[in-house]
Amino acid sequence: MRTAESAPPKQAVGTPGRHPLRSIRARLLGRMLVLVGLTLASLTGAESFILTARLNERVDRELAHDIEAFRSFATDTAGGSGPAPGGVRALFVSYLKSYLPEHGQTLITLVDGAPYRRSAEEPPARLDTDHALMGRAAGVRSPSYGDAQSPAGSVRYVAVPVVVAGDRARGVLVIATFTQQERDHINESIRTQTYLGLGAMLLSACVGWIFASRIVAPLRVLRDTARSIHESDITRRIPVEDRDEIGQLASTFNDMLDHLDDAFSTKRQFMNDVGHELRTPITIVLSQLEALPDDPADRAQTVAVITDELHRMHRMAEELLMLAKARRPDALRPEDLSLSELIEEVYVKAAALAERRWLLDFVEDPHRDTLHADRQLLTQAMIQLAQNAAQHTEEHGRIWIGGRAGADRVQLWVKDTGPGIRHADQQRIFERFTRAEESRGRTGAGLGLAIVKAIAEAHHGEVQVDSSPGRGATFTLRIPYVTHALNGGLRKP
Repeated sequence: MRTAESAPPKQAVGTPGRHPLRSIRARLLGRMLVLVGLTLASLTGAESFILTARLNERVDRELAHDIEAFRSFATDTAGGSGPAPGGVRALFVSYLKSYLPEHGQTLITLVDGAPYRRSAEEPPARLDTDHALMGRAAGVRSPSYGDAQSPAGSVRYVAVPVVVAGDRARGVLVIATFTQQERDHINESIRTQTYLGLGAMLLSACVGWIFASRIVAPLRVLRDTARSIHESDITRRIPVEDRDEIGQLASTFNDMLDHLDDAFSTKRQFMNDVGHELRTPITIVLSQLEALPDDPADRAQTVAVITDELHRMHRMAEELLMLAKARRPDALRPEDLSLSELIEEVYVKAAALAERRWLLDFVEDPHRDTLHADRQLLTQAMIQLAQNAAQHTEEHGRIWIGGRAGADRVQLWVKDTGPGIRHADQQRIFERFTRAEESRGRTGAGLGLAIVKAIAEAHHGEVQVDSSPGRGATFTLRIPYVTHALNGGLRKP
């Protein structure tokens, strides 16, 4: 049975230890060199084929010219159209005496399938002793071109059947050209080109290694950044210099880090808020439970205190969850909705919050009544503002629920006739667990306006307050007409 100690250790994904030849840089360079090598091999092969074909074509033209020269000689020897005197043998002897072969060329004659005479010039190699070649030449019935190998190398030849009227002997003229020297020149040129190609590949490998290093440098930064990231330090970002695919990958990775940073910040803030704000009511509940009196009246009073604290904890937890949700990148569920219907819905719901004089302050514009936003979150923000206004307005005080379509943004507001807010507190009240001074009371945990601000920012908008002591307050939400939720996050329209 295999024990846990005997199990092989697992290597983390992305950790060092991979073979250097498996790196992207090595693979890029390898594929580039394979492509260059195939290109050079194709060019070298094509050049060798073309040069060889041109050599054969030139030699064939020369052989064809020699055939025409022999036919002209045979016609002149026969005196026009009559038979050549002496037959095939005499014709061959006369032609070989008068013909001076070019350098690297030899002529061989066959009579009745057997070698008869050859040109006087000593050839690079004796072909008339090659029985296989002579056998092929003796059997031709028409001019036939071919290649052969000899002790002197490659040979290109043509075999022409010769028949003389009045002579029953059957002759064959073989004109052969030794092409090995020219083929050696071709091969030398191909070898030189091959060596130059290998040198070019070596140079390409050096230059390509440098270029590949620069190309994959952002990927190495991406790898190192990913390895160094942990929840306590997620501030590193990859510099984006180009807008190519690697630059786009780096930008996408930076966007992901931004989302993770927001998520971790929200998580840490939530945990800090819970620990900070719930500690007091929990302490109160525990102390009351530990000192629970025996007297029924005192017990009922203690239970009431505990119940009140538990309700406060429950309300605070719901507000913290709402605040955390509003700050999430995927918080919005935008839809097309009517601005007039949204204002009326908020007005009806707000009127049930408290005994106040609720007023509707909205002028409908049928041409600009549609916006694309999250109905639930906007309703939550407006109800939160209405609740805040009701808490700081006396009974039967006036509260306006209103809105209008602006040039590029929709404005939603809640206005009250409460005691107002000092100028020094107007920015601070939107922070967590912050309340205004006595002019706005001390009710609640101080999360309501922070939630409203988070919802406004989730819509890429803002919330503002216009107030002064003794003149009430007007809280206004300004959000764009269209808010998109893309790729799990929010983006301005």
